[in-house]
Amino acid sequence: MIKRMVRVAIREMAEKRGITSSYQLMKALNVPPSQAVKWFRNDMESISIQTLDKLCRALKCKPSDLLRYTPDEESVEG
Repeated sequence: MIKRMVRVAIREMAEKRGITSSYQLMKALNVPPSQAVKWFRNDMESISIQTLDKLCRALKCKPSDLLRYTPDEESVEG
């Protein structure tokens, strides 16, 4: 199993902005329901710059607010 070191925290930022469901996210971003569900669950393998821009505009945040980095212990030199 591959551990993700970078993850997207859309749900956390959306909830800080009062968006508490994928339906509300869909309405705020004008995206298909299936896309909103994936984003709200943070179920994504990658994110495009265009998507990141759209999310930042709708959630009034910076890209750094949406991206979380957790280093892999095996790659950290001691």
